[in-house]
Amino acid sequence: MVHAQKIMRILRESRDYSQEYVANILNINQKTYSNLESGKSKLTLDRINQLAEFYHVKPDYFLAEELPVINYNTGTYSRSIVATKIYNENKETPQKLYERIIIEKDIQIKFLINELETIKKEKNELLSLVKNLTLKINQ
Repeated sequence: MVHAQKIMRILRESRDYSQEYVANILNINQKTYSNLESGKSKLTLDRINQLAEFYHVKPDYFLAEELPVINYNTGTYSRSIVATKIYNENKETPQKLYERIIIEKDIQIKFLINELETIKKEKNELLSLVKNLTLKINQ
């Protein structure tokens, strides 16, 4: 379970949680959590289950022989950091990765443009309503 401690830290830091915050979630003190994360104390299966539930991952995530994929973002188009041999065997060329990222960013831009247009329409409708109400009040 050498990787379990690394995974605990990566998951915690990727979410900008302090050791104290996670310790409170687990109903332990910060020093106990620090000892778990550093490997000074043994990580029990109960504690692994608590961590898995808290981080929304499967418990075996902490028991993997290799470091698993760690998703540092939660959006649809998020990037993942990978530290496995499997990834190194199947990784994309930098050119293909950049092309894929550009396509994903183009999709995000189109979505945001549509959102902006919708907001502009709603703003114009609201302005029109306010204008009509003002005219009625002034009559």
